[in-house]
Amino acid sequence: MPADAADWLAVSGFSWHFQERRHWRQINPGLGVERDMDESGYGPWALTAGYLRNSYDKHSVYGGVRWTPLAAGPFRFGLYGLAASGYPSPILVLPVITVEGRNIGANLIAVPNLPGYSGYLGLQLRFALP
Repeated sequence: MPADAADWLAVSGFSWHFQERRHWRQINPGLGVERDMDESGYGPWALTAGYLRNSYDKHSVYGGVRWTPLAAGPFRFGLYGLAASGYPSPILVLPVITVEGRNIGANLIAVPNLPGYSGYLGLQLRFALP
């Protein structure tokens, strides 16, 4: 059952890289906020901003949108479009799966292996704000 809340605290935490060509940071602590743009909550558009220690072991400040137009039960599927510091490219487009309950949710980023770059799974927990 989706939350009534439109505002969320997003807690970044973990990533798992498919290739071990370099020493990736797998623990990625950080905090952010998300604002669902749908009046009824859990719509396809959300704004997001925050900070985390990324897999390159660099400070990263990010901001952008999450667009999840496809839904199956409590799951939504789509993309993040972010501007972020601390990465080789300042613009990121990342596939995401989101699940949401009344007071807690999660974002799972799933990036495939790309030429010259290790794919990964990244997990972020979300907590409804009053």
